[in-house]
Amino acid sequence: MEENKKKFNWKTTAIIIMACLLLFCLAKINDMTNEISNLQNSISNLQHQISNMDSNISSIYNNVDEKLKKEASLLSSVDYTLGELNTENHTVSVTVKLTPKLLSDNMSISMRVDEQNVLFDRNGNEFSASFQASMFIDDFVYPMLSITTDGTTKTEQLEDVVLSNLYSNYLPIVYAHISPFDDYKDGKLTIDSQLSYDVKPSSQNSKITITKAELVTEKNGKESSRTDISDKVGVDSQIGSFKKTYDVKYGDELSIYVVTEDSLGYIHKSLAYNWHQIDENTSEAVTVVEDDVLIYDKYGNLLMGGE
Repeated sequence: MEENKKKFNWKTTAIIIMACLLLFCLAKINDMTNEISNLQNSISNLQHQISNMDSNISSIYNNVDEKLKKEASLLSSVDYTLGELNTENHTVSVTVKLTPKLLSDNMSISMRVDEQNVLFDRNGNEFSASFQASMFIDDFVYPMLSITTDGTTKTEQLEDVVLSNLYSNYLPIVYAHISPFDDYKDGKLTIDSQLSYDVKPSSQNSKITITKAELVTEKNGKESSRTDISDKVGVDSQIGSFKKTYDVKYGDELSIYVVTEDSLGYIHKSLAYNWHQIDENTSEAVTVVEDDVLIYDKYGNLLMGGE
């Protein structure tokens, strides 16, 4: 009996000791967890501070670059305004006004822009010029200013006069997208997805609207079907179900477009979906980006996009 009692006391003591050790370990684990959490918060705060410092440094560099550009500039001020759109030659009237830092009586100023040379008229210390600029000047193409005094000419690129892609200020643009949820088997491509439209109104003339819209399918660059969807395209984003099956084989390429006409007669061709078969067993739906938009005039001449 005494021996059993000793065994019982030993087991009880061992259990109590193990329980105390367990509680001690749990407390330590909890302390370590709190320390890790605090360390993670400190790292997060440090990363946030570093990000803010990077942003501040970048802002300082930008401000310094801007000040250096202003100091190096030949001009004390430059401004420009956009006028009306000419739909016959697809141009926009532009007026540029500027004041040189150094003035002289025999100073003359000209500007090369959009493959034309523009002369400035002088009124006191201010020079101004009005001209027609294409709506479809490429990105990062800026006017080149020439200031001539006593036979010496100095030039400066006018990065503050932004004339690239002026069409976005005037024409509504339709972006279309079909999510690449498809199934290809035994020469059949089945698309069961959503067709979305995003009509971005022009920023300067909201009266220009979409008057007609069609869903156009092309197979290997040749049109295979055309469906009127004018009632589905408006000024707001809209989404509709899209389910169709196409006969395609190895080497084929299938493209689906939303083709719209605006009230000025411009045609907008927006790629919504593109598919091609890589080999006999593998197909791929190519991700479509917003830049996949072509613009034509009312006669079918390509004005923007393409190679």
